Formats: sequence, C-alpha cells, structure tokens
Amino acid sequence: MGKIERTKLHSKLRQILERVRQKLKRWWGANRVSTLIAFVWNLLFWSCLLVGGLLFSLFACAVFLVLTIAIPLVVAFWAYRLHSLHPLVRQLGSHDGLRRREALMQLLKMGEKSIPLFLQALQAPEDSAPYGDWNGAWAHQYAIEGLGRLKAREAIDEVAKALKSSNASIRATAAWFFGELGIKEAIPNLIPLLADEKACHVLCGSSKERETLVNHIAAETLRKLGEGELVDDFKSVLERERDEEALERLKRWLPQYRHAIVRGLINALNNANVFSASQAAWALGKLNAVEALPVLERLAKSSRTPRMLRQVCREVVPWLRLIATLPSPADLTSIRTENLPAIPDPNAIPTDTLLRPATAPKEDSEMQKH
Repeated sequence: MGKIERTKLHSKLRQILERVRQKLKRWWGANRVSTLIAFVWNLLFWSCLLVGGLLFSLFACAVFLVLTIAIPLVVAFWAYRLHSLHPLVRQLGSHDGLRRREALMQLLKMGEKSIPLFLQALQAPEDSAPYGDWNGAWAHQYAIEGLGRLKAREAIDEVAKALKSSNASIRATAAWFFGELGIKEAIPNLIPLLADEKACHVLCGSSKERETLVNHIAAETLRKLGEGELVDDFKSVLERERDEEALERLKRWLPQYRHAIVRGLINALNNANVFSASQAAWALGKLNAVEALPVLERLAKSSRTPRMLRQVCREVVPWLRLIATLPSPADLTSIRTENLPAIPDPNAIPTDTLLRPATAPKEDSEMQKH
C-alpha cells in the first residue's frame, strides 16, 4: 500500500470516528437530559405526595410536564423562524463580524432585489437565539446599513421604529439612515438622540466598524439635514453652567421642535455625566416643561440620585408644580361669533340724523275720505 493510499485511509477513518463521536455525544446528552427529567419528576412527585397529598402532587407534576413540553416548543419555534429566513439574512445575524460583512456585501451586489431581504431581517427577532449562530441585534443593524446604502425609501417606516430600539448600535445606524436619505421629517425623532451618550459599534457607510456614541451620529445626521445651529444650541445648554444666553438661543427652536427638545432634555437626566444631567434639569425648569415634572420629582426624592442632580431637581420641582396648577389660557377658537352684532361699516353714510318726512294728521285724512 502506497503512501497516498495510507493517507486517504487514515483520513477516512478519522471522518468515521468523528461521526461516531458526535453521535455518541448527542446520544449521551439526550440520555442525560432524559435521566435528569425522570429524576426530577420522581423527586417532585414523592416529595409533593408526602407534603401535600395526592392532588397536590398531581398538580405539581402537571405543571412540571407543561414546562418540560413548553421549553422544547420554544426552541422549535425559534428554529422554525430562523429556518424560514434567507441564508444571507441569517448570515447578517452571525456572531462573526467577517461573516456579517460578507453577507452585507453579497446583498448589496444584488441591488434593489435585496431590499425585501433586508426588510425580512428587520422583521426577524431582535434578541439572540437560544442556540446557533444568530444575534438579532446585529441582523437589524446590518439590515438598516444595507437599506441606507441602497437609499431604500420604502423602508422609512420600519427604520423609524428602530430609533426607539433598546440597542444603541441600532439607534445610531437608524439615525445615519435618515441622514443618508435626507429625510427632514425625521428631525423631531432625531433631536432626543442628541442626549444619548451610549457607546455603539457602527459601520455607517464605512468598510470597518468603529466605536462612537449615539449622540455623535445623531449630531452628524442633523447637520446633514441642515439643523447644525440647533445641535450647537442644544449642546451649549448641556455643556455650560446655567448659561442664560445659550438657553435663549435654544428657545428660538421651541415653536418648531418644543416636544422633541423637551424629550431630549428628559433623556439627558439619565446620563452618566452628572453635570450635563443637572444642566438638563435646570433647562427644563426654565422652559416651564411641566411634562418633565414626574421624572424630576422621582429624581428629587431618590437617595440614589447624585447629590448635584438631586439639588437642582429640588430647586426646579416647586416652580413646575406652581406652573402646573395655573389655569390654562382660554381657547379663543371656541368662542361663537355668529350671534354677535355686526361691526358697523365706517364708510357708510349715517342716517340717524336725517330729517324724517312729515305725516298728515289723522282727522284731516278721514275728512278727505268723506
């Protein structure tokens, strides 16, 4: 037997042994799980029988049976959902960054045909699977990345939901998406992210992931959309100690973006930077933002609140309570005006001072008839 034949035989034997080892491993794992379930079942039954009687033991065993059936059903449901995805979509959610980027590049080469696949990834579960190579957060982030590079306007509604995701990288990539497409209607939803100081890893048009903060991406996007002055004014309020001039500049934007600015300042109350959080509390008081009163009251009472922030909240809360108790201004649009007297015409000729025509006496008129 030659050297080549021996090498082939050895490799074949190694493959057979590896298959046998994998089957034994699966069999041993399945038997261990079955043995464990049987042991717990018997232990639960006899212990409940001794403690609470037959009915209680039967009830406990029924609950345990439901749980032992429910867990495999959940795993099977996950397997079904992931199996229904396109292979490249599943690869977008890989834990391996290189495999994720490869899937993204292959989908981008497909052009507009890949848009439904990216949307399919956005509709997949965002959390990680209990088994296998799947992380829904990565899949959502890379799907938004692909949709942004393809300028897919049909995905605007789906990506808008991602701005409120619990994952910082998804929020940042969604903000970048609206900047790439130039969607100015998204500005009110982007302003609150100016106070989001969570770290994230994003592509945002580049070939490699970079580490940054969500508020940096939001600021870049708002500058692209022509609201650079708003970004500077918002940052100045959080970075300068009780700067009245910076606050006056921010007030210019209230008629257009009041709700979004207040939401951003409320978000800033949760920042790790205690100074910027304290500045946000001060600004909310100056802006008479009564909608922030519940959050400020909670921070003022909590012993876990940093002392600087708690002190500012205690200063602001009484003023906002007073503002909240004031009567709201009357709604002038509800006044009925159709029954009011008409406004006189200044150009009309007055007739009340003119001479009236003379009337004949009543007796003379009767004599004339006779």
